Amino acid sequence: MSASVSRPALRAHQLGRLWWLPARGRGNGLDDTAWTQIADVRADHVGPLLEAFRLRRVPAYAATSPRPGLRHSHRASADPTCRIWVGASAYGRAEEALLVILPSLRGGRRDAGC
Repeated sequence: MSASVSRPALRAHQLGRLWWLPARGRGNGLDDTAWTQIADVRADHVGPLLEAFRLRRVPAYAATSPRPGLRHSHRASADPTCRIWVGASAYGRAEEALLVILPSLRGGRRDAGC
């Protein structure tokens, strides 16, 4: 099996965050050596999610989503969508946090961006 993108995994820690993540996003100040997508959310949910992840020591990053279709999608079709990535080392904590945080965000403001 071959990958479409060659990524020298042995040197991932030297390459930095943007090797994994798209430019022009924002993070919660915590970093990891590997990142994974976890959810597509409305733009106004990004700030509260990044802060909640930070408080739970989960590295997180958000940027405009190029397409829908992730397993954990929480959005209405007309809403701007942001993709959330979390540090791979904290993925389990991130899933647990989403189960708690997302229900409390329903019906929030609709004026923030990714």
